[in-house]
Parts: sequence; C-alpha cells; structure tokens
Amino acid sequence: MIKEGRGLALLENSNVGLFWKNGQLEYLGANQRFLDYFGLKLKDILGLIMDVTSQMDELNQLQVEAARDPLTTLKNRHSFDRDFVYLTQRDISVMMIDIDYFKTFNDKFGHLYGDAVLKKISEALLHVYGIGHCYRYGGDEFLVIEDFESKDRLRRNDQKVREYLKQVKILDLKFDIHISAGCVYGQAQTPDEVYEIIREADRMLYQSKDNGRNQISGGPSHYN
Repeated sequence: MIKEGRGLALLENSNVGLFWKNGQLEYLGANQRFLDYFGLKLKDILGLIMDVTSQMDELNQLQVEAARDPLTTLKNRHSFDRDFVYLTQRDISVMMIDIDYFKTFNDKFGHLYGDAVLKKISEALLHVYGIGHCYRYGGDEFLVIEDFESKDRLRRNDQKVREYLKQVKILDLKFDIHISAGCVYGQAQTPDEVYEIIREADRMLYQSKDNGRNQISGGPSHYN
C-alpha cells in the first residue's frame, strides 16, 4: 500500500513508469511516465484489474527492433545516436568499413545477392567484435567502435574479418568478399569529438580506396 506524502510524491515524479495496486489487484494510481508510455489517462485505469506485462513485452520488443537494422540485425544509426554519449573520456578505436565494388556486384547479380553479402559482412563483424560494437552505418558502410587496446589487436581483428570472408558461399556462388577500412584511435572528451573521430576514420577509409582497396588504413586521432 502506498501512503500519502513524500513516498507517493517520489513515485509520481520518477522518470520510470510506475503504477500501484491494492490487494485485489485493482489500480490505485500511476505516475505520469507510466500514463504517457501507454497513452492513458489516470481515470482510464483507476479501479481496473489488468495485466500490462504482455503490453510491456511488446513495447520492449518494438524498442529493440527500432534500434536494429532489419536486414543485418546490427545496431543502426538511431541506436548509435543513443550509444555515443558513453564513448567520451575513454580510449576508443573507430573503424569505418565499406564493401569493395558493391554497386557493381549488386548491378551484376541483383539485390538478392547484394543483401546476402551484407548479411555475410554482418556475420563476420559479429563473430569478431560482438553485437555491442557493430553498426550498419548506411548502405554498404559499417561502423565498429570498441575500447582501444593496441595497434596489433586492431590488425589481428581486421585480419580475422578478412579470413572469415574468404571463399564464402552466397546463395549459389562462392567467392572472396573484399572490404576497405579506415581506423582511428584516440580519446574524445565531448560527443562532438566522437563524431570528429568517426569523420577521421571515414577519411582513412577513402585513403584505403585510393590506395587500391582491400586494405585498412589509419592511425592515432589528433585527439590521441
């Protein structure tokens, strides 16, 4: 039972959606966060006996889906915008990855094959880096952000991805998938600096392309 006073005020002002019931499971109240989440008004629920567990599960699933790219299951740009605030004031490495000649492949074999290549790239990144670090940044461009340990580790992980992409079967074809990458490591003090490190990695990606593709270029950020 929720008592009047300070305790009730804390619940009502909480940033977490909360509700309270009596012994008969009738709703006695809810805070505004809870009401806004379900699009309800207080008078709509008072005295009702209802189970919102299934609704909460459905909403949680929708939130997960909104944060993931539906084709590759990697995190998407929306998810990155939410995550990047945790990347400041720590040593990070940022890698931008692009599939070599992907448009030519898509035009030659069709989007069904192109989609299968995107999935295989995602599978390789997940295998090496894990879901928490990988994003589909847009089109055939991928982003990997993780804590920086050493240049040797960056090279080893890049090589693992490339090994994973050798002689892969894409529908009824079998071939090597080649990627170009740009990697920069350093410590950003602000969210704006995180974005700048990403832009630096993107410039390194285009250096790899200019140097013949199928390689990785990079080094320390000027924030290092």
